[in-house]
Amino acid sequence: MNKNILVVLFLFVFARANAQENLIKLKKGKTDSIQLYLKKALDLMKKRSVNSNRLNWEEIYKDANAAVENARTIADTYPIIKMTLLKLEDSHSKFFSPKQVEAYLLGYRKTGQQFPEMKSAILESRYAYIQLPSFASFNFAEWDEYVKTFWDKISELESKHPKGWIIDIRDNEGGMFVPMYAAISPFLDQHNVIGWKNGLDRYTFMNFKNGKFYENNLARYQIKIGNRKIKIVRKPIVVLINEGTASSGEFAAISFVGQKNISFVGTKTTGLTSANQEHKLADGAFLVLTEGNTIDRNRKEYAEVGKGLQPDYLVDNTDSLKNSDDAYFKKAIEVLSKKLNTP
Repeated sequence: MNKNILVVLFLFVFARANAQENLIKLKKGKTDSIQLYLKKALDLMKKRSVNSNRLNWEEIYKDANAAVENARTIADTYPIIKMTLLKLEDSHSKFFSPKQVEAYLLGYRKTGQQFPEMKSAILESRYAYIQLPSFASFNFAEWDEYVKTFWDKISELESKHPKGWIIDIRDNEGGMFVPMYAAISPFLDQHNVIGWKNGLDRYTFMNFKNGKFYENNLARYQIKIGNRKIKIVRKPIVVLINEGTASSGEFAAISFVGQKNISFVGTKTTGLTSANQEHKLADGAFLVLTEGNTIDRNRKEYAEVGKGLQPDYLVDNTDSLKNSDDAYFKKAIEVLSKKLNTP
């Protein structure tokens, strides 16, 4: 056979073998990347979950690794991660895909959604009413807008010299607690009123001061509200709650527990009283983990899922009155009138 032909054949065979080897390496690297992605998610759960000590992690890793063997993309790990989150049994941990995270980062306006409406009014010519709606945006400009809008409304209401306040947290199903807490901060009488206890019995309290949101002494977020300072703590306040008050909405309500001028009116809350933290994964997805149970200013722990916060004054929860503002307002005004007439 011609020597040149032999060389060409050798080069062809060598190139083909080299290409196959590179393909194997590529596939292996891709598989390793997928397995590493899943491992990092599981490692976060093991390290940060409030229920971590209750679980058999050896078995969890084994099941997850078996399930990921046929995965071809990182997205194939999402169902495995979600199934593992269910094993944490905290009813609150969640997984958000990169597409869902992108929508949260863009916010309400850029995704064509309506920005949360905050209703406000003067009732009976003497009581100020303000609604604190749920807020599910991770867009910081919208955080500022949420807080500024709420503060503008309470400033306007305060200028009318109301005798008492009604803060409506009914049907606030949660979302981002930072802007909610900043919004209600003018009504709070002290610091360290809300926080959580993690699985290692360590306490973290959240505070808002001079536009900054703190976790213990660590400043985590800045709310751009200028140099405005509002404080409304001396007048009687009714906080409206119901079974639709959940998660961060419950955090907002529990912030008032133990404050002397506060009365809770309504029905019990949902009972998702646990603290969540977001963790960004390699592809931009968010792993949101329940890392502790809510505590109030007295360090009372709200650990039982479904128990929720109980009202001081119960509103009749029959079908005919369940969704009636009138029933809640009637009871709230009754409570405020009684407080004002008490020596």
